[in-house]
Amino acid sequence: MTTDPADILEDPTIDIVIEVMGGVGLARDVVLEALKRGKSVVTANKALIAECLDEIHGVVMGGGSGGRKVYFGYEAAVCGGIPIIEVLKGCFVGDLVNEVMGICNGTTNYMLGKMEEGANYNDVLKEAQDLGYAEADPTADVEGHDVRAKIAILAKLAFGTTVPPHSIPCKGIAPILPIDFEYAKLLDCTIKLIGTAARLSQYGEHDGPLSVYVSPKLIPNKHLLASISGCGNAVTVDSSNLGTTSYTGPGAGRFPTANSIVSDIHRIASATTNNNESNNNNPFPTPPSSPSPIILDHDYASRFYIRVSFQDELGIIRRIGELAEGCGVSIYSVLQNPMKDRMFADCVVTTEECRVSQVEELCKVIGEESFSNFGPLFMPLLSD
Repeated sequence: MTTDPADILEDPTIDIVIEVMGGVGLARDVVLEALKRGKSVVTANKALIAECLDEIHGVVMGGGSGGRKVYFGYEAAVCGGIPIIEVLKGCFVGDLVNEVMGICNGTTNYMLGKMEEGANYNDVLKEAQDLGYAEADPTADVEGHDVRAKIAILAKLAFGTTVPPHSIPCKGIAPILPIDFEYAKLLDCTIKLIGTAARLSQYGEHDGPLSVYVSPKLIPNKHLLASISGCGNAVTVDSSNLGTTSYTGPGAGRFPTANSIVSDIHRIASATTNNNESNNNNPFPTPPSSPSPIILDHDYASRFYIRVSFQDELGIIRRIGELAEGCGVSIYSVLQNPMKDRMFADCVVTTEECRVSQVEELCKVIGEESFSNFGPLFMPLLSD
């Protein structure tokens, strides 16, 4: 028992270090120094991996002091007890991944589930904090930063390219209101916070730019992701050979996280016991590198849900249609519940497939109209 990491790093009898501090300050220093000293590392630190995976793997491939082989395991860093890291590292070697998408944060999934039942955001956030699902400072969860780090890791494993987390467009769940679930129900959908990494199809099936983003999405109720309740997590992978495969399970909690950590420890112990010195048998292979540079283009295409809050006056729907035409956005449908307050009414527009940049511009110009109470809320709408 010690409060000084140096006691662990300098102890020659310790050959595996488990890091669960979090952050990229002291944790980064301890992890890198442990590896350089010939100690394998197991971590649950998604922020560290998202920011420093290339650097860490450079040290791993260089070996520890005296040429000692070291291993780096991080299964617990993404989706808790779901073995998605090992799946992406080893099960798609002969395949081509088109998209990785999923619910990667149990806190927000729990909150959205309660909001769908009618609870308001502030009440359900306090409930999540009281239950220990959300931290005292819930920013990383509710603003999507936690999912942003995780989807950066999954993008690296699936596509072999490093995506800086700070470059990933990220929207959280705070703007979502109970009324959005009412409209979602009319569309036979629910709302989930989703991390997505996908090739942009218009550039070619496998060699186009990569779009990575975090946003609440409307998910059709018949889709697997719509059924994930409570603190559960789920990831779907679309690939050429397998089509769509799905991985679900507990996304957080002491036992799922500990299970993934112990699994990594066992893999390291097995490799060490078997004197496994071949990189070909490394239980923690380096993430694949793309054979050619991949361009990042976060201007993804989707159908969209746009909720407009307005003060009632004549011609609002017509004006929204004119603005949409000016932005190159084709409207698919218009929904409106009966008005209870003409000063704070709302309607929803769903669009045909278009670029997110076009929707952002449309929401900007709608927000500048005299009838608009504030800028519209928009979310991607997953196709059936």
